[in-house]
Amino acid sequence: MLLALFTLAAIAGAIALWLLIFPTPRFAQPTGPFGIGTRLYEWTDATRLEPFTVGNNDHRRLVVQIWYPSFTSGPKQPYIDHAEVLTAIARRLHIPRFLLRNLRNASTHSVRNGRPELGPYPVLINPSGFLGFRAANLFWIEDLASHGYVVVTLDQPGTAAASVWTDGKVVPVIADKEIFDRCMPLALSNAPDQMTEMNGVTLPGGIIPFLAADLSFVLDQLQQMDASDSALAGVLDLDEVGVFGMSLGGYIAPEACYRDRRFKACLAVDAGKSEIVAREGLDQPLMVISRDADVMREERSKAGGWPESEIEYTVSSQSALFEHNRGDAYYVTMNRMYHVNWTDAPLWSPLLKWMGLAGPIDPYLGFAITNDYTRSFFDRYLKRHQATRRLSESRSEVRLDVRMSGEVSR
Repeated sequence: MLLALFTLAAIAGAIALWLLIFPTPRFAQPTGPFGIGTRLYEWTDATRLEPFTVGNNDHRRLVVQIWYPSFTSGPKQPYIDHAEVLTAIARRLHIPRFLLRNLRNASTHSVRNGRPELGPYPVLINPSGFLGFRAANLFWIEDLASHGYVVVTLDQPGTAAASVWTDGKVVPVIADKEIFDRCMPLALSNAPDQMTEMNGVTLPGGIIPFLAADLSFVLDQLQQMDASDSALAGVLDLDEVGVFGMSLGGYIAPEACYRDRRFKACLAVDAGKSEIVAREGLDQPLMVISRDADVMREERSKAGGWPESEIEYTVSSQSALFEHNRGDAYYVTMNRMYHVNWTDAPLWSPLLKWMGLAGPIDPYLGFAITNDYTRSFFDRYLKRHQATRRLSESRSEVRLDVRMSGEVSR
């Protein structure tokens, strides 16, 4: 009897500890006046081969999720809808997958296949971060949709944690990160390390232009859908389209704007830039959100992180883009944030903060500040709201630099 009680107590303690360390994430209520609906699509680009699958002659296929204003009630969209995504995340964190099962139990605030409100609404396309997934920045996505934006997120095969196609095929994140890094701008600036071909698919300029082409392809599909989709026709304002992304997505977003003038505004977070984009700048309005090099080094000293060469490249190329941008440019510095603070990851487990992977800022405060600056930026340039306080003044938690007509102010 005593042994049984001890066993039950041990099991109860283990469950309590698991729930403490790996709780079901609680996502902040979106702050806008709209409810949110969401729909899934899969689109194939017949003009491009897939560089992240071997020997199958696959064409590029994207799983796309669209989030939009809606007041429909009904079942909520799950945060993560495929176990393969959990497998990839667990492998990166070096923990068993079952410890992350509560991520699949987490619910969003978005209704699956909800009826959209009468539009049209400006459109924002959000490329994946490396090892990310469609909802990895839910704090950003849902808040924007609740304020009257259509947000388009995508799993980009080979760089997303796992892309699961409708026929059941899974394209996992590239297994050899060193090979992928040789296709990145930092490596391409050093000729001996560069690689401009993967699995027989040529990649002129490396992987970033290829990934940026995903966004142009998605915009092509949205234009077709706006004319014919039974659910979302007439909901999209395709004259007012912006892009935003962090990490790898922060490389991709400005690259897409450089190559496709249909994108009208660009927000890039905590990421380097390709040489041509940093050197020549964009015609479109730009916002960069990041932190100082010393904060990146502080993160590395606590939990590992970017080597010095990548820190220097990230900071210098972000600054170069800001200085060379031909459109209006804003540089928001948030020095209490670490890299993962621009994802939902700090809500997954307190371990991230205990281990030094997440910065000292309260996660919800970091999300709120990021959302405030994001909305103010896109409201001004896509909704054509004129002056807003947050685009002309700093908050206590940030430093704001602004370039208007070639002048710099702080």
